[in-house]
Amino acid sequence: MNASEALPPDVAAATRTVQVRSIDGAASSQADDLVVLEHTVTLLVKDLGSFTLMCTPTDVEAMAVGFAFAEGIIDSADDVVALAVGKDDPNVVALEVEDPAAASTRRNMIIATSCGMCGRRTIEALLERTEPCRTTTRITREALLALPQRLEEIQGLYRATGASHAAALFDAEGHMVAGGEDIGRHTAMDKAIGTCLLAGRSPAGCVAALSGRASFEMVAKAARAGIEIIAAVSAPSSFAIEAAERWNITLCGFVRPPRANVYTHPTRITGVKTP
Repeated sequence: MNASEALPPDVAAATRTVQVRSIDGAASSQADDLVVLEHTVTLLVKDLGSFTLMCTPTDVEAMAVGFAFAEGIIDSADDVVALAVGKDDPNVVALEVEDPAAASTRRNMIIATSCGMCGRRTIEALLERTEPCRTTTRITREALLALPQRLEEIQGLYRATGASHAAALFDAEGHMVAGGEDIGRHTAMDKAIGTCLLAGRSPAGCVAALSGRASFEMVAKAARAGIEIIAAVSAPSSFAIEAAERWNITLCGFVRPPRANVYTHPTRITGVKTP
């Protein structure tokens, strides 16, 4: 990390380590390693409940709005009546929404991969009630392959610690609309979507670039937001591919110049000859 590139406070800490080298197994040395800090941030939604997120405590307002949007608690930033970070505890975000009763019935309840068959039943319901994305966005293969380098621009925490993820939203010309960096892939996506919403812009039609793999949960967040193209540096899961096909999302994995794999709906990538 460049010394001039300052990190926000309370996101990383120096930790003493013992380095073991393969040259001679008996030799080791002590050194400081910068380690990313993992916090719990609690989102308190008035008249609805509380949600605890494991995350990097930066851009917590955007993260709260993005999470609320992805979960179906709000349909737009206009549904947010009040939003505030706790005065006594900055790891608490209070959110008041327009209609908490309606929010309770339409919650998406995106379930983590490890939740088993109960999660699968919830996912099937989510697949049924989420509308497919529109087809309004095209991106050139050159712009697609340039996204990982553009994503690196917001990855200061990763350069310092090697332990964070990033997500960013781009328009079809490759201009960054919003971005977020976090220890978690999901919360990085929440931050990017929330930043977009708080700026008064809809994420619909955007292209999402992800620093890690594309799981079902990430595709579900994109579908909820109307994001039409996902470009992940790493691999997608089988269920992510299935969901992207169903939700009319162009899912790209292993986006690493000079190539990328397009798993679903390749027609949004211009200049590519499909078999």
